[in-house]
Amino acid sequence: MPIPVRNFLYALGATVVWFFIMRPFTPPNIIAFELAGSVDSAQAIIANWTPEQISNVKTGIYLDFVFILTYCSAFMYASRAAAAFSGIEFLTKTARQSTWIIWVAGMCDAIENISLLRTLNEVTERSVSIVFYTATVKFSILLVTLVFVLICVTIGLFRKIKS
Repeated sequence: MPIPVRNFLYALGATVVWFFIMRPFTPPNIIAFELAGSVDSAQAIIANWTPEQISNVKTGIYLDFVFILTYCSAFMYASRAAAAFSGIEFLTKTARQSTWIIWVAGMCDAIENISLLRTLNEVTERSVSIVFYTATVKFSILLVTLVFVLICVTIGLFRKIKS
């Protein structure tokens, strides 16, 4: 098994395990909270949570700091493995040279988490805006990475079928 694939499978396994560890502490509307974008929206979401749910959200946010390491590793290794699978040197080089951007998404997530914790203590325009913009950048980077992986896998499959 090629090293990028093996690394991806390890990172994916860690991501899935950590996801299930975090799941009991994550409310179904956490993404809506991350993308609230306004004080009123954030306050409305928090108002619907019980004190126990708010405590769980805080625990989930702290657990998310570890999750950042697992999912960023999974995305990085997925990019490299998919690029290698494509069999196109340009994509392989692109993946090797650009996967650092995934760690920018992770940094955005860490900043977002700190701002979420602050927002849970006091909802301010500043904290809500920081959460919104860092979450938007994070999700955008992850979406572009996912599209890159899908393109590479599709190219690799077509090349395998063709040969």
